Order: sequence, then C-alpha cells, then structure tokens
Amino acid sequence: MTVKKQLENLKRLQEVAELSLNAELAKLSEIKREEQPLRLRLAELEASRKQRAECVGGAIDFDMASLMGVDGAWDRWAAKQQRQLMQELAKVAERREVQLERTRKAFGKKDALGKLAERIDKSL
Repeated sequence: MTVKKQLENLKRLQEVAELSLNAELAKLSEIKREEQPLRLRLAELEASRKQRAECVGGAIDFDMASLMGVDGAWDRWAAKQQRQLMQELAKVAERREVQLERTRKAFGKKDALGKLAERIDKSL
C-alpha cells in the first residue's frame, strides 16, 4: 500500500473520529442540560428555607405557621426534597463523569489521528 493510499485511509479515519467526538460531546451536553434544572430547584429550595428562617427569626409577634406546626412539617418536606434533589444530582454527576471520560477518549483518538496524518503529510 502506497503512502498516499495510507494517508487517504487515515483521513477517512479522522472523519470517523471527528464524528465520534461530536456524538460524545452532544451526549455530554445533554447531561449538562439535565443537571441545570436540578441545580436551579435546589437553589430555589435553599433560598426559600433561608427566607423562612429570616422571617421566623425576625418575627416580633407569634408566627401562625410555627404555632400550628405547619412550619415544622414544611421544614421536613423541604429537607426531604433537598435530599432527593441531591441524590438526583449525584446520579447525573456520575453519568457526566462517565461521559466525560468517553469524550476525552474520543478527543484523544481524533487528536492522535490528526497528528499522525500531519506527520505523513509532511513526509510527502
């Protein structure tokens, strides 16, 4: 097989490697899009808990929610929601890490093929 033919084959492999990298990047992007609403919900929940704590802490009069026991129930619900969101985020983070490794490998293949093609091209 001639060097020119090898270079042509290598260029085809480069195209496949680039398509593979783009597919892996798209999967990684999708996982990051899944993560965003979870983080937003977690931040909103934390802001609500903080706001409620400030309201109760700064109240001069009796707080009806506290007196009726609703405040404690809401706090337990909020803590449960927070745990669930954290668990979901952990699962998404685990998937993201696995996908990130796949993306790194795809990038490495594309990069290696590009450097190899460049060397062969220079030798012609």
